Amino acid sequence: MGLPYPKLEHLAKSLLETQRWVDLEDLVDGMNLSEEWGEQHLDLDRTLNVDYARKKNEKIRATVSETPFSDLMEINEDPARLRPIWQEIVRNKKQRIGDELPKDQYLTRFFPVDGGDPRLKRRTVF
Repeated sequence: MGLPYPKLEHLAKSLLETQRWVDLEDLVDGMNLSEEWGEQHLDLDRTLNVDYARKKNEKIRATVSETPFSDLMEINEDPARLRPIWQEIVRNKKQRIGDELPKDQYLTRFFPVDGGDPRLKRRTVF
């Protein structure tokens, strides 16, 4: 369709930094990304950005009424290593394939065997 895509590594880094795990799983599954791809493109020797997490949580606390469960909306402020997070997300691709899909025909829940790079497929406009 002629629309530019963001660079994949920038999008993945952003999702890691902002702890958007479900979105990162969708990206990994949609592109069938590997541990090796992450090693090459994501600088996985770092930890989560604690400053970002603190600022984000301050904003959440300022806008959400305190309840026994309101802390569930906050993100992790611990300086967790990025490599184990990436590895867990990538290694669990097959487990996210639902029963509605034939597991022998899909590498991930969004990526069929012989699927190829989805960014290169021509889309039909309705």
